[in-house]
Amino acid sequence: MRVYVGRVLWKGNKEVTHLQDQNTKMAAFETLSSILMIVCSTFGIFFALIFIIIVSTHRECHTLTILLVLNSTLGGLLANITCISQVVYQLLDLGNDTLCTIRGLFLQAGTGVFYHTLCVQALHRLFVTVYSTRRYFQTTRFNIYMVVVQWIFSATFGLPFLLTGRITYQPGSRICQVKSKVYC
Repeated sequence: MRVYVGRVLWKGNKEVTHLQDQNTKMAAFETLSSILMIVCSTFGIFFALIFIIIVSTHRECHTLTILLVLNSTLGGLLANITCISQVVYQLLDLGNDTLCTIRGLFLQAGTGVFYHTLCVQALHRLFVTVYSTRRYFQTTRFNIYMVVVQWIFSATFGLPFLLTGRITYQPGSRICQVKSKVYC
């Protein structure tokens, strides 16, 4: 007896190999995308470390603009390290382990840090171009204050999700992340 459910053909209790082929293709795609993520994140970490070494060893690189770029580099470094951690656990498919929520928190905070560093750079450019007469906004002290506030905000960015228990293991994607709520 043949029964079609959706686009899947069932013979008794056994499914036709069409669904098995799709699962195999999807698993291969997920593995390939995970390996690509590891390669890209490794390059990101490598170049971030090179930039940090260059800035720390060359005195002429100690300017306000380079400080803000260094801030973004540190944010990108944190995001890339978090991505590699998530991908390794995704490939191992360990399920919900004890560090799942911590990795989810770092994923949330790491991406937040990177985007917030770009916002600080945009604010600096706004102050230099539009508010050029207000010199206080262009001082190193004010920009360091903005960077410190940005890191404090970014560090606490994922805490509400952690405290409300919304960072959980997502079996479909095999990573720990913030569970989205569907409002209907």
